[in-house]
Amino acid sequence: MRATLVLLHLLVCQSLSAGAQELSDQVAARYASSDVAGSQSRKHTGYYLVKFREYPGESLHDYGVVKSLSQLHFILKKTNFDSSLQKKVVYTYNANDNWKASTNLLHTLSLRDSIHLLRDNIKSLRDTTNSLRDHLNLQKDSINLIVTSSALPAYCRILRHYGQSYTVSINTKDWSSFIAQPFISFADVQRKASPEQRINSADISANAINTAQQAYPAIKGSDITVSLKEDLFDTTDLDLVGRFLYNENASVNFSSHATIMATMIAGAGNTGEKGMGAAPQALLCPADYNYSLLPEDSSYMRTYHVSIQNHSYGTGIENYYGAEAVAFDEQVYNTDTVLHVFSSGNIGTDADSTGIYQNMTGFANLTGTFKQAKNVLVVGATDDSLHVPSISSKGPAYDGRIKPELVAFGIDGSSGSAALCSGTAALLQQAYKQVYYTMPSAALIKAILINSAARNSNSNGYSSGISYSSGYGSLHALHAIQTLAENHFLKGTDNGTFSIQVPTGIQELKVTLCWNDPPAEANAVSALVNDLDLTVNTGNSKYLPWVLSTAPVSDSLSAAPHRSRDSLNNVEQVTIDIPAAGTYQIQVAAHHLNVPNQAFYIAYDYIPKNNFEWQNPGAKEVIVAGNPVPFPLRWHSNVTGKGDISCSYDKGATWQSIATQLNTATGLYYWTIPDTFSTALLKYTTTDTSFISDTFYLSPRLTLQTGYDCGDSAMIFWNTLQNAGAYQLYNMGSTYLLPYTQTVDTFLTLTASGNSAFYAVSPLHSEGWAGLKSYATNYQLQGTGCYFKSLLANETTTKNISLVLTLGTTWHISELYWQRLSGNDYVSIGNSTVTNATSYTFEDENAHEGLLYYRVRLVTDNGTDLYSDPVPVYLLRQHDHLIFPNPATNLVNVVNKSMSNMQLQLFDMSGRLILTKTLSSLQETVSVEQLQPGVYNCVLYDEGKKVFSTKLVKL
Repeated sequence: MRATLVLLHLLVCQSLSAGAQELSDQVAARYASSDVAGSQSRKHTGYYLVKFREYPGESLHDYGVVKSLSQLHFILKKTNFDSSLQKKVVYTYNANDNWKASTNLLHTLSLRDSIHLLRDNIKSLRDTTNSLRDHLNLQKDSINLIVTSSALPAYCRILRHYGQSYTVSINTKDWSSFIAQPFISFADVQRKASPEQRINSADISANAINTAQQAYPAIKGSDITVSLKEDLFDTTDLDLVGRFLYNENASVNFSSHATIMATMIAGAGNTGEKGMGAAPQALLCPADYNYSLLPEDSSYMRTYHVSIQNHSYGTGIENYYGAEAVAFDEQVYNTDTVLHVFSSGNIGTDADSTGIYQNMTGFANLTGTFKQAKNVLVVGATDDSLHVPSISSKGPAYDGRIKPELVAFGIDGSSGSAALCSGTAALLQQAYKQVYYTMPSAALIKAILINSAARNSNSNGYSSGISYSSGYGSLHALHAIQTLAENHFLKGTDNGTFSIQVPTGIQELKVTLCWNDPPAEANAVSALVNDLDLTVNTGNSKYLPWVLSTAPVSDSLSAAPHRSRDSLNNVEQVTIDIPAAGTYQIQVAAHHLNVPNQAFYIAYDYIPKNNFEWQNPGAKEVIVAGNPVPFPLRWHSNVTGKGDISCSYDKGATWQSIATQLNTATGLYYWTIPDTFSTALLKYTTTDTSFISDTFYLSPRLTLQTGYDCGDSAMIFWNTLQNAGAYQLYNMGSTYLLPYTQTVDTFLTLTASGNSAFYAVSPLHSEGWAGLKSYATNYQLQGTGCYFKSLLANETTTKNISLVLTLGTTWHISELYWQRLSGNDYVSIGNSTVTNATSYTFEDENAHEGLLYYRVRLVTDNGTDLYSDPVPVYLLRQHDHLIFPNPATNLVNVVNKSMSNMQLQLFDMSGRLILTKTLSSLQETVSVEQLQPGVYNCVLYDEGKKVFSTKLVKL
């Protein structure tokens, strides 16, 4: 029977009562029984708490390490140390059951007098707080637990069910007996997850996603469902609409973070390049992380065909193999095809307060025990230069495994890094499914993503490139799809030997082994269950995988990797620099199998010498020209030295210099692109070689505007572009912008129809290629009515009224008249000649004092009159103050020439003060509805001085 995993939800009221003698330190107070080691206490658990004077090293594993509490404190099964190790022992106690609980739980646990977690004779549980009441749920007489077990005590009430995991409720009086059961191996407090990015600053070119999309245009993530476990994204977003799979697991909370993640994974690009995701045809299925941090059950995965789940959130540093880690490993192992992708976290400068990597600043700060799982993919962040920023959370995992496995662009946090990897994985799944008609193993996708990763500049320059900050390297979508397309992958079970032919002229051979490992027991000292070994052999040479030091010393964790047998990771990688051409044997050997029939997958690739690849822009990609924001030119190369970049706008006939003496290894230069509409080529020139890009296109972005929107008809227009032979219009379909019509004009009239109100336009070059789409625009929401955009009326310094009219267009307009309200009718006070201009002005020199209303009358070519909405304006010619209407019924308007601290007072004919009103603006409306009909004296005071008076008649 598997040991039970317990995720504990407690809310308790009192601290544990004081007990026996004070113990040696806080660790002993928390984890030790007061029984001396070796005593036969009735409640002895069979485990020991041992403290050493210095870190004892790997030799301690011979004594059955159960849990590493710190670099000096351990829970052990045996204490019959050899003489050398015995000299390092500070103390040995019989251990209590607290080692089963997470540090999070022990930090927040405060127990009622009737619940005893420790032995009765322990005096106190130090470092406990009452903060648990704020976020744990404990009813008065019961405790809620999440339990994974094949059997449950009869007194448990089942609340929810997930595989072999149950949410149960037990009476508080049963707690002591419950936690003491041998099938309970782990307890944790419920935590609330937090998103790990807020701003959409995505750049899919940093990880060659755009290049992959251009090279493989049929691979867009079609027929792949990606689940987002967090709050709900905006399902009406123009880049996501039509691909949302509603389900009862979705959160009721909407968040911009979820919308950004969904867009980075699968945005359609309808709103522009920032709206383009990695897999623009993938389906999106939400799941709520507020409900549970455990994986969704298998029925959810099957019903919605979920093959990838993105997790762009974290909790705190949790360096242990907890309930969620076990559950995710179990789900991937059982389904084989579901890939879970996690962000590493954004606390890369923090240190854990407990465990073997205690106080190791900048290491072992992954945010959540679920990221300690073996079969998931954890992704850290990079900036635009592929440097890992300090905030990106880093490994190792609690047992020394390499985490994160990958990094990807995420300048504002690792949430977006995970999203880009999830989208790229969707591309790989579609590409595999199109050929083999089945879903690939998650282990194969991991192997390909890891093997195709690019070296990171923060990897200390070591030939293997692996580190606890960047993992195996930076996501490279193009190389990943190429690996799949070229069939550079293998599969086997338990053991296998595979021959590959390495051609001449190769700089590096890279081979990666990956397998979905069976889940370990919760609280396992090492998570690996089935240990496979990878070697690459040729002739008399045998190459072992790269490994990193796991010693809890900063210099060791930062040290260069070395070749050795790997007994920790279920990902292993061998690289060979400048391999000789010939046959190589890739060998996988089962060193130790706890569970038989272990499937494994291998990805391999050859990197040529003097390799140079233009990465951004991609072949035939259209990029915006004339943008003041520089464009990132990217290349991927193992060429050394310096080089120059130039550009050709005439198909290579002539070249114009862009930059000189660049360090080739940087792979990045920001180019301010001129305002031109043409084809282009890039050339990178070294001392002896030039590397020319594929053809790409430069295009200014057109601006789509509304000329008029008259209900039954409308007109949209855009700016003219030189070299454009025509223009392609697009209309929003149910999911994507679809071609609508072509025209040689720079406007289009629309009639009432069932079409979407969203349109976009792109120029068609005279050579036949389409330029950049405009932003998709809803023509009904541009502030333009039936020709009219705005009419403004203001008093001038010469006591006249200035009128300013803005139109959407003058197309089919023949006459324009300015009108003022006179009595009950509007009369024309002037006219303007209609031209192609959209702004017109007029000054009314004959306006009378008081409240005035103006409007504009347009006459169309067919004689139809169109009227603007009227606009009011107050004019004070002879007076500084104006009160109207007079007589008044319910309301009185008070207009002052200048802003000051005014006060209005009304007196009846006998001199009694009836009403006082402070005036805080140039125009105020005062209610007189409560006044009796009659005549009143109305007086205005400015800072106590009378400045105006008049009679007011109330009807």
